[in-house]
Amino acid sequence: MSRPRWPARLAAGALLLGCALAMGGEGEAAAGESSAQRLYRKGVHCMEEIERSACAIEHFEALLAEDTRERALINDAILRLVKLYRKEGRDEELRAVLRRFWEAGGRRQRTGHLPYSARFLPADLDMIGHVDIQAALAAPLTRRLPPELPEIMTTCDEIRREALGDGLLVRRAQRRAARDGTTTAEALKAIEAEEAARRERYRERSAQREAKSGRPQRAPVFAESLCAAALALGMDSTATWTRAAFAAAHADPRRSAAIVMIPGLAARLREGVEAGRLRAIDARRYAIVGHTYEGGEVELGSFDLDELTLAPAALMPELVAAIDGGKPTINKEVQKLIAQSPKDVAFIAATTGAALRELGLGEAKGSRRRILEALLPRPEGLQIAGAAHEYLGFFLRMPTDNPVKVQMLVDLATRLLAAEEDPEDAEFLRGLDLAQAGDRRALLISYVIGPAQLEEMILQ
Repeated sequence: MSRPRWPARLAAGALLLGCALAMGGEGEAAAGESSAQRLYRKGVHCMEEIERSACAIEHFEALLAEDTRERALINDAILRLVKLYRKEGRDEELRAVLRRFWEAGGRRQRTGHLPYSARFLPADLDMIGHVDIQAALAAPLTRRLPPELPEIMTTCDEIRREALGDGLLVRRAQRRAARDGTTTAEALKAIEAEEAARRERYRERSAQREAKSGRPQRAPVFAESLCAAALALGMDSTATWTRAAFAAAHADPRRSAAIVMIPGLAARLREGVEAGRLRAIDARRYAIVGHTYEGGEVELGSFDLDELTLAPAALMPELVAAIDGGKPTINKEVQKLIAQSPKDVAFIAATTGAALRELGLGEAKGSRRRILEALLPRPEGLQIAGAAHEYLGFFLRMPTDNPVKVQMLVDLATRLLAAEEDPEDAEFLRGLDLAQAGDRRALLISYVIGPAQLEEMILQ
């Protein structure tokens, strides 16, 4: 699968007249429809049915002005406005709505982003993310993707995953064959060769990074053990899980953990023990039978209702001690960044400034590193939010203490993106926007993509 490439053109323009005419054929309001739902429906109608950008912008802007808790509609309105402003060339409005995404979540500290036990994660686990699994699966966008994809991402049946992957591979080959005028077999052979070469390049880069940085390039425990946990619980899929938090230490990803919400967890743990798939360590801890990570056992902990904690056996005693002590140990910088993020989105993540600097400049040495540090703004952390409704958007916010360097970086990057000459790169980069936060204390980056473009990226 081709890797999406980043950055884009920002635009400028004006509202068109005739929105009143544009409302024809939009259908009757649904019974019990709220004002926010009505504005959203009309905006979508203007954007997709009659293709009147000005009319769509008017309704989505009105929706953002509504006092509503229907955050899914707000999120998608923001995603659509980014696309519409870019199309119309309205650079200032585009930057304003990008800022609005973060300001809506950052006006006050909010709690409840993460499962309860996440507050007891060790402080060195300085990269933390959270996925609302059900929100992502229920998004209208998901239903418009290749049907194999959601199941590939959630199944723990290896035979089923391989079959789905083969089906998706054939669809990719058929599309490429039609595009290039070759046979499906020829296209399939070319794709497999490309994937093999890509995997080899990844292995080589990982080995080089490990040699230069001295940090282990290992997959965190949740990348290798979530399906083992599901199978031990008698489940062949994670599709019914509701939420999941993931955490890892940037200096050593082997120090990592996951906390997932699973309805009816207590009964599944009992069944796992009775079936011999789990070994009870005590009333709250279990080891997965027949599965190891980095040479040691993987444990599951049940410390709150329907909440499963997964961690290497070497890390679990730290979590248990923190929980029993009752004093939060989560990295405070990351916790603050997450608390300032929008709550009702499919995905959020955060990491510290120190981790970001080390990961970003870890391979740069001596004078090269000093030059980069002098030119680039010093990050104080990184926040990422992913919103999915009918469009998909990723929003990054990098707080920094140097607004002048942020503006220089935005200006330079915008010029470089506008000068991109490769048509394929330019197509991918068109979805990217950069801006400076309203208080000038952060760099904002967004990437918004629609279902047709996303499907093209997956199947090309």
